[in-house]
Amino acid sequence: MSKRTPHPTGRRAARWAPALAVGALLATAGAATAATTFGLGRPTGFAVKFSTRHPGAASGLVLQTTGKPPAAGVTVPPAVRQTVVLPAGTTLHLQDLPQCHASDGAIATQGAEGACPASTRVGTGGADGILNGKPVHFDIGIYAVRGHLVFAAEQNGKPLKQAFLGVATGARLVLTVPTLNGMIAPTGFDARIPAGRGAKPWLRTPARCPHSSHWTAIGHFQGLSAATPPSHAVTPEQTLTYRAPCHV
Repeated sequence: MSKRTPHPTGRRAARWAPALAVGALLATAGAATAATTFGLGRPTGFAVKFSTRHPGAASGLVLQTTGKPPAAGVTVPPAVRQTVVLPAGTTLHLQDLPQCHASDGAIATQGAEGACPASTRVGTGGADGILNGKPVHFDIGIYAVRGHLVFAAEQNGKPLKQAFLGVATGARLVLTVPTLNGMIAPTGFDARIPAGRGAKPWLRTPARCPHSSHWTAIGHFQGLSAATPPSHAVTPEQTLTYRAPCHV
């Protein structure tokens, strides 16, 4: 991700802070000390898949990321920011998904599963990591809440009342995932949001397919000093690209 990509600030940040609950994989991490040296593992896979190969068409979206944990002795940062840069010309309008209007307090105390109508659950996914040397997995329910995405953690079919936020800026989707203050090293993430059924598609593919018959998406990965603003980058940025097939 470009280092200039903005984070929610001011009133917007204050509105969303309660939704980033503490605990488990998605716990809000505290600020890092300046003396700590952080590191991320190496991202090994990144994919952005549309549900159609046709240009200018309403589409769903599948995101997939895999990675290796850092070497032993390396401190995982309090949060990891993944920025998905969709292919040039993609239009992304999260506000056109069915919206949950529950208060931040309700989402924080009840979880998105309890506070939001079932119709606003717009997708599903999962997250994997290494905790205390052992693999851990969480299911994810994706909700559209006031123009953003809330990725709500679940395990064994039960809501955990913990979540992280997805923010769209143009054709970029920025996810900031807490790591239990560095206790969990992320190793995998996937999310699936189908095409919208309403009059206004929430996602539309680029109007043209290049002669290469591929659209190019970019994934940026970087450790942050905290899961909520103010925060700053504490690891070098790593980048992967993905070529999504399209019809010329």
